[in-house]
Amino acid sequence: MTRLRWQRGRTEDGSGDRALEWIGCDDAGEAIARVVLLQGPMWTGWRLYRAVALDDEARVVRLLPSTPPEGENWLAVIGTQVVGRATLPLTAVRRAEAALTG
Repeated sequence: MTRLRWQRGRTEDGSGDRALEWIGCDDAGEAIARVVLLQGPMWTGWRLYRAVALDDEARVVRLLPSTPPEGENWLAVIGTQVVGRATLPLTAVRRAEAALTG
């Protein structure tokens, strides 16, 4: 199995607390794979939001897809291809590394 060096990518709201993405790099430091958290709709009290405004005038909106029923919100991505899904980021990391091995 190919082992990459994983580093934290984007974080939730830029706060640095929760990682939304992990980037797998080879020994030369080139990004080979990513593990990305698929963020689904947001619940606030009793309301469900499927889109979130990213600016004050709501001109830029981020659409939030439905969460997969199995709860596998972490996607293992190599290039532009999704090679696996998982409920935990480490499991998605291992699936990406396994896909690189063949």
